[in-house]
Amino acid sequence: MMLVKKLSRLVPVAATCLLVLSVGSLSADDDHDQGDAHDYSYDSAYQYPNVYNDYLQPLVTAIDYHTRMIYLFNYEDEKLIIIDPQSIDGWPGDIPLQHTVMMPMGNKFYVTTDNTEEYPSYIISLQVNDIDWDAGSASLSMESWLEADSPGTPAELPYVEPVNDAQNIPNWIVGRGTQIHGPTLLPYTDFLYMAEWTADRVRVMNLKTNEFVEDVDPIVIPEYTEQTHGITFNKSGTIGLGTGYFFDNSVIDVYQPNRETGELNTIGQIKLGNEQRHAAFTHYVYWLDERFAITASMQFDKTSLTSSSTEEIIPPSVWLLDTMLGTATKIIDSTNDVNGSGVFLSASDLAVVNGKLYIAEEDTIDYGFGEGGYISVFEFTDPLNPRFIKRLKPGNELPAGYAVAHTISPTPDNRHLLVSSWVSGYVLKIDTLTDTVVKAWGPDDGLVQPHGLYAAGSNR
Repeated sequence: MMLVKKLSRLVPVAATCLLVLSVGSLSADDDHDQGDAHDYSYDSAYQYPNVYNDYLQPLVTAIDYHTRMIYLFNYEDEKLIIIDPQSIDGWPGDIPLQHTVMMPMGNKFYVTTDNTEEYPSYIISLQVNDIDWDAGSASLSMESWLEADSPGTPAELPYVEPVNDAQNIPNWIVGRGTQIHGPTLLPYTDFLYMAEWTADRVRVMNLKTNEFVEDVDPIVIPEYTEQTHGITFNKSGTIGLGTGYFFDNSVIDVYQPNRETGELNTIGQIKLGNEQRHAAFTHYVYWLDERFAITASMQFDKTSLTSSSTEEIIPPSVWLLDTMLGTATKIIDSTNDVNGSGVFLSASDLAVVNGKLYIAEEDTIDYGFGEGGYISVFEFTDPLNPRFIKRLKPGNELPAGYAVAHTISPTPDNRHLLVSSWVSGYVLKIDTLTDTVVKAWGPDDGLVQPHGLYAAGSNR
């Protein structure tokens, strides 16, 4: 059984806290679930300069689970290029793809792959030599590839069974080998972090050498790095948050990265509730500023992993994280009404742009897989009191048949969001001024199961 992480296992770090706050002074009242408070501190003694990149490109990369193609999206000109990676000299073979990482200038990106009986998991670096959007073609060359494991390496996931008719345990989660997920860039460094979500390892790569960082990689921290989907850093690169992308994982792991070596030091863990009532199964976090972030949960109910001391798994909900105090406050509850002012399905991803919160909702861990997918919009000028605006629905604001809104990738100017569905085969471009879909790439464009969106200029 998976070890349940507890806030009592905080690792104190002597610290001087120097923060830039954009959401004001926050306090929880009786209307909000509040996680238990514990001693909690971190070191943010360094000050780092802001930078501006004159060569930022309007590029988003993705892969296709089914066809194993690579996608290049130009979100300004609304164009798409589909690349067969086996046409690239040196490509390892017919391997299942997982995630992408596009560099800001659009001249280089990375692709992660899954383990098979024949192939290990790879982290592949591709050089972009030329892109002709009008011709729909791109010239890519293999820069390097790293083997993350050996062929046939199985997943190292806790055994779990359903115990009720509300929470399913689907095979897509528990039935596969090693996978490399959640790539993130550590700002102002040459370090790229990825998570072996199916195990307990965080991989650290040097972008200059395209090699794993010697004496640091892999990072294995008991009770922290298990089933981590990725570690997302604030804009200064001083704090990283790791999600628990598995059943009954109810904490957000908090790290302080060493910007010189790439090491991760544990600060503590933030529990989404308390021992009796808590949310679980988180995919992503979104930073609001240097101190505050938000996350959202996916799990509906108890499983065989649920502790006997747990009275309730809080259904899908949104939480405000205070990384200085080490607390989580539930700010959006669940709803059973498709028009209700809460989270309707599992909340897979979220982003805050133009004073609004967007939530990608999917049904992938209940008993009705792929029957719906929504994008919820909340006014978010007061983080403790979001106001529901609307829910974009299939056949209305979203394409008919749309299901499983999985990931959100904001453009660097925050004008548009790109939202992917690996189940119904769409990548949507949403205008955040009007909250409408202004472009839909889908099955008619050759998309089947797009996944792993990554916008140039973002850090995850």
